[in-house]
Amino acid sequence: MIKQSNLENGIRLITEEMSYANSVSIGFWIKIGSRHETNRLQGITHFMEHLFFKGTVQRSAKQIAEELETVGGSLNAFTSREYTCIYARVLKDDIDLATELLSDMILNSCFKDDDIKKEKNVVCEEIMMYEDTPDEIIHDIFTQKVWDGHPLGRAILGTKESVCNYNREDIINHYHSFFLAENIVISAAGNLAHEKLEERLNLLLSKVTLRKETKKLQSEPDFIPVKHTKFKDTEQMHLCLGTKGLHQNSDDLYSLMVFNNLLGGGISSRLFQSIREDMGLAYSIYSYLTVFSDAGLFVIYSGTGPKNAAKILDEIYSQIKCLSSKEISLTELERSKNQLKGNILLNMESVSHRMSRLGRNMITYGRIITAEEVTNKLIKVSMDDVYKLTEILNNFDKYSLVTVGPNDIK
Repeated sequence: MIKQSNLENGIRLITEEMSYANSVSIGFWIKIGSRHETNRLQGITHFMEHLFFKGTVQRSAKQIAEELETVGGSLNAFTSREYTCIYARVLKDDIDLATELLSDMILNSCFKDDDIKKEKNVVCEEIMMYEDTPDEIIHDIFTQKVWDGHPLGRAILGTKESVCNYNREDIINHYHSFFLAENIVISAAGNLAHEKLEERLNLLLSKVTLRKETKKLQSEPDFIPVKHTKFKDTEQMHLCLGTKGLHQNSDDLYSLMVFNNLLGGGISSRLFQSIREDMGLAYSIYSYLTVFSDAGLFVIYSGTGPKNAAKILDEIYSQIKCLSSKEISLTELERSKNQLKGNILLNMESVSHRMSRLGRNMITYGRIITAEEVTNKLIKVSMDDVYKLTEILNNFDKYSLVTVGPNDIK
């Protein structure tokens, strides 16, 4: 059973009670991400996420690291472009411990100068590690190039230059400007009692203030068709080919999900079967959607030997043209929809997934979108709905191509 309420200070709480579970997953979601940063402070939200683990007034960094692991639990966090989440999973009897720890980290982190200095080096190492992983960094390069100049195009980690330049005052100001009750959602799923958790959180988070502010909305980013190569001494050529996608509230989003799955969403997809199984040109080939509140991307990725890159591009274009030429069978369409439906329902067996789903829904849409609602919309996608999108996606003049490798694609 899903329950919702507001804490006394306005923080939204949403839970799903699962009496049969042995564990609980709880997450604190804050509506602040890399798109909310200035150019000078890019990466500061991710950096602040690191600092939450470095110590509070009551706990050292070591105590934070040990507290949940001592009882068999786990603690983690992530930063995205539009929100940040700190979350934990524990056995059902340890929910009070996890709740108190997360509240302490959110409210009472010290942001000490010594910790800031050390963590700058850690994050710079993280950036360099990421840059040494071409099949990961290419996706950030693609986003930066097609949304050049827009906050959504910035790397979540920031740059080594930006990380080294901000100070404690910058971090504290950034924290206070966004960490307000109206920007926070707490979600939990598992063997728990909503009312008991609400009572506990009201005590722990009483000093979080509600301050209604009118934030200036950013304009939607313009998609820029580009061709860009980052030369790197790698064995493979990594490529991202993509175009403008859909935002989270688009009526056609579910149709695009089905099309994406048909083209490159699994091992039965057109691209996997043709490029890997039939032609043997690549080990990794897939397509994906990036969806934000006001923008989106449709992207195809592959990694292959440099001599095969041009052949793979030709085959990608060919498969999109085939899908645009009304060559989708009813069996193929139903398989794609059933695969998406099955993935959604199978994930619902995880308490962590259910917690995450509740939190993302509330922080993004302001309401719960049930698995049933999603699957019903997927089932209703028709052949005509998909073909309507292919007419747009078949315009290759509006695609961008970004590659990482030893040479350009000939």
